[in-house]
Amino acid sequence: MKYIPLLLLILMLPGLALAQTSPVCFFTPSMVEVNSLNATSFDPFVPDTQPILTQLKITNGPEAAKIDLKVQIYWNNNYLIGSVYETLVEQQPGSDIFLSNRDLITNQSSSYFVKKPGSPDISIDAAINANSVFGDAMLAGYFPDGDLQIKVKVRSYSAETWLAESPESDAEVFTIRIRDAGFITLLSPGVPLGDTPPALNGLPLSFMWNSPETGMPGNASIITIKEFPPFNPPRRDNVETTGSLFYQTPEGTQGQTGFAEYLPFVEGNYYAWKITRLLANEYNQSLRNAPSAAVNSSLSSDWYVFKYASESEAQTTISEFQAHLNRLNNNTLLSLYSQGYTPLGVIHHEGRIVSGQEALDLIDSLFGHDIDVIIKD
Repeated sequence: MKYIPLLLLILMLPGLALAQTSPVCFFTPSMVEVNSLNATSFDPFVPDTQPILTQLKITNGPEAAKIDLKVQIYWNNNYLIGSVYETLVEQQPGSDIFLSNRDLITNQSSSYFVKKPGSPDISIDAAINANSVFGDAMLAGYFPDGDLQIKVKVRSYSAETWLAESPESDAEVFTIRIRDAGFITLLSPGVPLGDTPPALNGLPLSFMWNSPETGMPGNASIITIKEFPPFNPPRRDNVETTGSLFYQTPEGTQGQTGFAEYLPFVEGNYYAWKITRLLANEYNQSLRNAPSAAVNSSLSSDWYVFKYASESEAQTTISEFQAHLNRLNNNTLLSLYSQGYTPLGVIHHEGRIVSGQEALDLIDSLFGHDIDVIIKD
């Protein structure tokens, strides 16, 4: 009698357990991240117009058989729509089928699959009606922030009913993560283009702005600074076409700080700056972290402007501003001065930032009135 060594038998068992007995599938890639997604990009009635975002590989089991395919669409784990398909003919053992999202979000027959009898259509109307928040955003023309998922499950052909809406815990998932880049609000230095540029001095100047954090590395901020001579200050009609490029965030250095310490600002010259963020959409998921990529897929702030003045000129401007504030004889303001705080020379008023004579006139309009001063971070 011959015996199989115990060690050899143990080594054989895992292979036996892992043998493929039914169709399997997987997505490549399994996720893409975008800042925006147009509601019309995935029309199931014209699938050939969809951008190709992923590929689904289906591998048949060890026996020739037709394959059933369930496709479900979810948004933030909420079921929206789904359908079930079957192959037109039997697939050979171990053979592969390759599909894209065009073959999954569709009501058209593909080269391999047709809809199973009795299975529902995948329609935009059904998705809109399935979830009110999702539906409102779709009617406005865009996919809302969140995770849009295509979940698929394959099995060997069966005549048994396979409900499109029944959840599948072991489904393969492709995720489109949508993170709106929102807005960019500049804070300092300077004032919005069109207002009187404040006179500033001293290094380093701190460039500060607000924008939502998306968690996407490609959304890093790019700062652009332009320089203008004293005789040609930046205006709305010339800021894009005149002036010289003074600084722009170098490729691959987005997110670095301290750059302003080494900028050679020239006394008497004007400067305009803005922030640009590269954006990803369904047609451009591979963001290059370079300013040259910010062509048709970017979000830019408005321009902010300031004058880099001599120390004496800047101090005179601030001193005049503070003198007008002192005339208000407000105890809170006087206490701030005694603690070492110095005004910047600008005023936020009715959604605008004003400086120069307009700011002084606003201060003077408060003279003789009782005012409350509130300190905010």
